[in-house]
Amino acid sequence: MITLDNFENFVPYKILMRGEEYYDTDAVSELEETSPGEWAATVEGTDDYNVEISMNGKDVESWYCDCPYDGGICKHVVAVLLAIRDNNKRVSRSAFSKMRIVTKEEEAVQPDVDIKQLLSFVNPQELSTFISEYASTNPEFKMVLLNRFISEESSSTSKGKDYRTEIQKTFNSSGGGKKSRYHNRYDDYNRDWETIFNRVDVFLKKADFFLSLGDIDNAIAIVLQTLRSIGENYEDELLYADDDDDFGTSLYCEHAGDLLVKVVGHPKTTQKQKTDILEELRQIAEISIYRNYGIYDIDELMMQINLSIQSTEKALELIDGLLETRKDTYDLYQLVLRKVNLLLGQNEEQKANDTIRQYLYLPEIREMEVEKLIVYCQYDEAIRLLNEGIDIAKEDIYSSTVNKWLEIKLRIYEMTNRTSEVIDTCRLLFVTGRDKLTYYGKLKTLIPKEQWKSYLDTMMKETEFSNYFSFGGSDEADIYVKEKDYEHLFTLLSSTRYDRLEALMRYAHYLKDTHSEQLIAMYTSSLNDYAERNMGRKNYEFIAQVLPCIHKLKGGQTAVKNIVAEFRIKYKRRPAMMEVLGKF
Repeated sequence: MITLDNFENFVPYKILMRGEEYYDTDAVSELEETSPGEWAATVEGTDDYNVEISMNGKDVESWYCDCPYDGGICKHVVAVLLAIRDNNKRVSRSAFSKMRIVTKEEEAVQPDVDIKQLLSFVNPQELSTFISEYASTNPEFKMVLLNRFISEESSSTSKGKDYRTEIQKTFNSSGGGKKSRYHNRYDDYNRDWETIFNRVDVFLKKADFFLSLGDIDNAIAIVLQTLRSIGENYEDELLYADDDDDFGTSLYCEHAGDLLVKVVGHPKTTQKQKTDILEELRQIAEISIYRNYGIYDIDELMMQINLSIQSTEKALELIDGLLETRKDTYDLYQLVLRKVNLLLGQNEEQKANDTIRQYLYLPEIREMEVEKLIVYCQYDEAIRLLNEGIDIAKEDIYSSTVNKWLEIKLRIYEMTNRTSEVIDTCRLLFVTGRDKLTYYGKLKTLIPKEQWKSYLDTMMKETEFSNYFSFGGSDEADIYVKEKDYEHLFTLLSSTRYDRLEALMRYAHYLKDTHSEQLIAMYTSSLNDYAERNMGRKNYEFIAQVLPCIHKLKGGQTAVKNIVAEFRIKYKRRPAMMEVLGKF
């Protein structure tokens, strides 16, 4: 159960930190208990967000925030929970201040209480709250508490603790098992990722705590092993879970990286520790998950740390080494850009340009250079680079890259009013590209009217259109509609094998004056096949959507009556279908 005292355990660390930042900067306003247990507040962020929280005592029963975050508890709810807790603490402090010191005489008549027995049934959360509140009002008790547990964490036994093994056990031991009801987005997977990430949160909080104590070794061990374990245990399913800005595997990697940067900047961190961090990061960066999935940019982290502890020359040496070992990876261009930026930062413009030329075979680098040339109006040189890129892409059979370069060429030709080149490029993109309607529209405005029909017919014959009607639509069919070429449209509808009902629903009404009889026959045949193969209310409701489309055709009213009558006899044992067809 989420409570006011333990809600941090149910919130990813970074969201918790963001919520604390909102609270610490007084972003929470108009906090009010509108009725017992019902709290409302406004949190100032990108916009002003309204938060509502329902509580039963200290149990958090539900929460609402009108921000776009669709995960569990958002940072705005965290901020309000902190405000509510602080409000309660102020009330508690006043209660503590009224506590009377027991005299020795009164103590003598107190019952002899067994503290262990008392603690055996006291609610742990209530005990934690009491300790926290009492420590905030009693400096001596707070000092005893801090000395006891800080000394324990900093003891020789703790320093010898193998956090690497302990963190890896978190990933190894969390198999199936019962899941919590909170943000259990991974319930269908073999591992209980919710539990794993909750434990990772705890470890990262501990690393932050060690850093505040100046215990650099333990902080480093925890953070590096967190990155290593995530990389070694990552599963494909998590790729689809990282679907928002405030939750996902990358969040934990990002927080671990932020902690490493803090470690490197800590005055107690030695040069050897910094060098060891870099060396281990190099090893972690080679884990295939980081290379192939891009869940976190380890290279950027290494570069950031590298620049903070050594010269630019050493950083360039690091990049050159990475460029050699990763020359076949998909993200090589990112390393090239880092090298270029470092060189420009050193006013080494010639070396930066040489590096760009060396890696022009990478589409990302070529595009960057082309865009720079366009900004400086060096259009002919940009066209030369694009033509060169087209030749490379054709050789490698990368049609999408060819079209990308053609699109940029078209943009240049339009900017420089080269009409004949615009026509030629639009035609190429129409024949080979995807967005055919765009290029059809451009060409129709450029080709003389008397030549247009012949030009379009020839171009359509050169083009290989998809056999599928995506969401019932087709570029080929849309062009026939725009051209009022209904014979070709009917031929296309007659020949389509996939999604025929959807295609008929979208286009048949254009042909009702000329082909209603044939279209009704096509509808009837397709609808009979569909009803035979598909059962369930959802499919019956689709049939009910098709029937009004048939009704619009000439003779459609009679056709619909016949179809419904036939279905009522043929499928009388399908009560859901009978119910859906009742309105007909």
